[in-house]
Amino acid sequence: MGHVFARLTGFGMTLIPVWPYTFERTVDAPGTVSVTRWEGQAARTAIVAGSAEKPSVQLANTQTADEVVEVLAGPAEQVWRIETTPFSVEWPEGFAIDSPPAGDNSTPFMLFGPAGSTIYLQGPLSRDQIPSPARLAAPGQALVDHRTEGAFEAVELAYQHDGAAWQQSHHLVALTESHVLVITAQSPATHAAQVRAAADLMARSVVVRTNT
Repeated sequence: MGHVFARLTGFGMTLIPVWPYTFERTVDAPGTVSVTRWEGQAARTAIVAGSAEKPSVQLANTQTADEVVEVLAGPAEQVWRIETTPFSVEWPEGFAIDSPPAGDNSTPFMLFGPAGSTIYLQGPLSRDQIPSPARLAAPGQALVDHRTEGAFEAVELAYQHDGAAWQQSHHLVALTESHVLVITAQSPATHAAQVRAAADLMARSVVVRTNT
């Protein structure tokens, strides 16, 4: 099995994908997930539903589910969570989970959503590595919002991309007294509210894992 930085848990299952992979939700079936293993442009897919005791698996372009995903027992909670070694977060609806490109160790996974929107996570990072909110704006970006909730601090930035208005947000979530998780989301301004809500959900749902 290829190296995996993240796995999916919920609905009685733990799903450990074979890298490189994509997780996608199944419409109108919250406990069903499509798992794809990529080999160049070729795709091996397993659609997994049910519980770990007796999961239902449908295969496409593959002989066995193990070529795509390992299915183990998991938490019965009726919500999907993305687990990494130091933390876990809730998987927001409307986004697919992708493994990062080969050699990219900056994030354990990436989320791709509507209109080319993306969400990625970085951390744990030392607080000393994080600039002040006013300095998080890159050249060409304008700071349009800065807010603090119990779980996180967030900044919203506006900028132009290929002649269109885009927005980017950074959520800073405390993992320890000295380290934070940074959740970065970006999308066309037309989809900013949906993507911001997804990033807020992830920031509020962060759980630091003590048993790894």
